[in-house]
Amino acid sequence: MEKKNNYIFGIYCAALLIQNILALKTIDIVGFTLTTGILISPVVFIMQDVESELFGYKKARQMILLAYLMNFVFTLVVGLAIIIPPAPFYVNQKAFSALFATTPRIVIASFLAYCAGSLTNSKIMTLNKEKHSLFYRAISSTVVGQFLDNSIFAFVAFYGTLPLNSIFMMIIGATIFETMYEVVFYPVTKDVINKLRN
Repeated sequence: MEKKNNYIFGIYCAALLIQNILALKTIDIVGFTLTTGILISPVVFIMQDVESELFGYKKARQMILLAYLMNFVFTLVVGLAIIIPPAPFYVNQKAFSALFATTPRIVIASFLAYCAGSLTNSKIMTLNKEKHSLFYRAISSTVVGQFLDNSIFAFVAFYGTLPLNSIFMMIIGATIFETMYEVVFYPVTKDVINKLRN
């Protein structure tokens, strides 16, 4: 079982790093602004739910904090890569910097939102394990966790620079789409949990 747990840790950390990279591009879907990070979101949600369900909150918290650390290291390394002088023949330095450069405010918002949302999600998944079905816990944890995540990120990152109605639309839109993802991919989550448990 420990080997399976290591696989879950690895997949989760990789998916979260990919999600943060894809978050560099924003898209509009039926009036809501989202990032292309939503393409990998199901993997993040599934691994988080699987870890919480099979190994409990303590292990899930370790996984979440490890992913947090990996994202922090990624941010530092990318920042270092930007400031290192390029080779004389490298002509894409401005594009590279424009793509990966971010402001301290965005970084802080992202880390605060991620920790609060992910830990809340995992806590809800495990808190009422004996009282509610897996479906109820998976969906309710996503609604609360992602609403908290999106709210913290949107307000810390954009308050004072975007109109309040835009911030609220961003929070609501992201939470709706992420919850829809959780519902659509719930059979996969359940199947993975059952197979690993057996």
